[in-house]
Amino acid sequence: MSRKLARTSTQIFDKAAQRGGDALFGLSADFPRLLEIDIDRIARNPDQPRRHFDADALEELARSIERHGLKQPVLVQPADGDGYRLVAGERRLRACAMIGRRTVFAIITDGDPDELALIENIQRVDLDALELARAFARLVERHGYTHEALGRAIGRSQADVTRTLSILRLPAAILEAYETTHRHVPKSVLTEIAAIDDPDLQRRLWDAAREGLTVKALRAAKRDGGTAERPAAEPMARLVAAAGRIAREFADADIRDLRRHGQSLSDAQWQELRRLHALLDRLLA
Repeated sequence: MSRKLARTSTQIFDKAAQRGGDALFGLSADFPRLLEIDIDRIARNPDQPRRHFDADALEELARSIERHGLKQPVLVQPADGDGYRLVAGERRLRACAMIGRRTVFAIITDGDPDELALIENIQRVDLDALELARAFARLVERHGYTHEALGRAIGRSQADVTRTLSILRLPAAILEAYETTHRHVPKSVLTEIAAIDDPDLQRRLWDAAREGLTVKALRAAKRDGGTAERPAAEPMARLVAAAGRIAREFADADIRDLRRHGQSLSDAQWQELRRLHALLDRLLA
């Protein structure tokens, strides 16, 4: 392309941008700009709402991208020089890097990066309760939002914002336990416990919640000061809690060692394992 033609093309796009669209293709101003960008030109977002990156899930995503391609581009904003700042899609970016890709498809976006990153994760239902609460708190602190204003910005009710932020009032020991080993505990249970002012009662109810106690049962226990007989959790909740304990216990085990030790199991023990396997298969189906 000659320099004169290049200047003419640039002028066309500049005028189209001023009018709020693309004169050449007839596109609206908010049509996404898609680029293929070198991964090393994209700086990670230090305020990324997600804090937990599951290694196994990341490997699965990398294999999926390697086989089927990247189906959803990451979001970026222009940064200093010729670089870009990642707004959303860190798992996708990490997965592409894991399989040796040097470039990634990205959509150029504008607006507040914290809000955009949070909204993108909310739409994908990708954040756990604590990650969500911390992201809310960061936006409140950074922009001085009221709970009502934050709700309008991210499409949530004021009441939901307030309940979510209340999670951060939980004792540090509970937050650490949730973040490291008990992320399966529902957000609704966390907010019920956070509404209590007594730290001792909070800890007793947290111990019950880890075993799969439902919100209804938790409220009954709250009324009794946490001293009443613990109501039985729903069967599915108990099963998930038990599976979580098993997964954590054997998370670092070498599968070859497990198979080697499995040779010493009796026929009855193997039968119990097969029954559990069949049960999980039926539930997951």
